[in-house]
Amino acid sequence: MYKFMRHNYLFLILFFLIIFKDKFYSLITFREEVYTPFRCSILESDYNKLLEFSEIDLIYQSNYINTYIIYKDIYNYMNEVTIRGGHDKEFSHNPVIYDNTLVGVIDKVDKNTSIVKLITNKNSKISVKINDELGVMEYKNDELIVSNISNYSNIAIGDNIYTSNLGNMKENIFIGVVKEINLDDLNIEKIIKVDYKLDIKKINYLTVIKENL
Repeated sequence: MYKFMRHNYLFLILFFLIIFKDKFYSLITFREEVYTPFRCSILESDYNKLLEFSEIDLIYQSNYINTYIIYKDIYNYMNEVTIRGGHDKEFSHNPVIYDNTLVGVIDKVDKNTSIVKLITNKNSKISVKINDELGVMEYKNDELIVSNISNYSNIAIGDNIYTSNLGNMKENIFIGVVKEINLDDLNIEKIIKVDYKLDIKKINYLTVIKENL
């Protein structure tokens, strides 16, 4: 009886294998076709990120940390991003750059991550200089605007805009160039629009600048 049942089981197994062999084969083939390109895409992505990092040529004479963005809120991407790397409180308020251009400032620090307040944050105010003139840069109406600069200041379209020596931020970090110059309603101040080239949506890696890390 035992031998009879065992032979029947073997017969049934063999029967199902013959009937469903095409389905088993297609399943195995599908796994191979999906897995291989997926793995290759990961390797290619990592390679491209390494290339992006290797092209960083930091012009500022400072210590720095290269890091990468781990989170962008699609509804809040103009205000802040989260980067890998968290340190003590001294890590906070350090400028963050990409391609030697200011992106934002470390605003909050956690154990393993930090939040960068972007210069396009609606609550961001940054002291800047254009030639020898000091002003305040804010993000208004989807544009970076510099104000608090006298109408009699010597500023022209195409002049470079840098961080100033006021506040906690390192001086002479490049931001952009003067795109447009207007006067306020009283003709007292120049209202300057900034030509800012970076697109945070396309950036993956950032560099944190600090004097003494």
